Amino acid sequence: MSSHTMTIPRRTAVRVRRVLRFAGYFAVRLVQANLAVAWEILTPGSRLAPAVVRVPLRAATDTEVAAVALAVSLTPGTLTLSVQGAPTAALWVHGMYAADPVAFRRAVTDLEWRLLAALRPAAHPDGPDAGRTEVVRR
Repeated sequence: MSSHTMTIPRRTAVRVRRVLRFAGYFAVRLVQANLAVAWEILTPGSRLAPAVVRVPLRAATDTEVAAVALAVSLTPGTLTLSVQGAPTAALWVHGMYAADPVAFRRAVTDLEWRLLAALRPAAHPDGPDAGRTEVVRR
């Protein structure tokens, strides 16, 4: 009787790790946003600084752009208002806590980078980290 060892291709392992990493990141972000909105409901007017911010995207396909727009809209306190397609994809995003538009844009861009890392194949020639010079932690 021969034993068969099941091996998982490296690309699959990398992809699964990226998807799980994004899922964990997004779950934490979702809880934080829900707590912030709940706090705002309990203590009205405490930190609201609404703004509409244009966020240029690195997403290259309609599917990637749609996924980013959906992830933004699923996060409490943010809402995708408009999607700009080719030649340069961008989102117009309303944020309840966007007193600093640059920091708000950076947070949405960080969400996009992480989502692209989960969506794109491990060997993607224009991987999500290509050309990225800074890592934004929130």
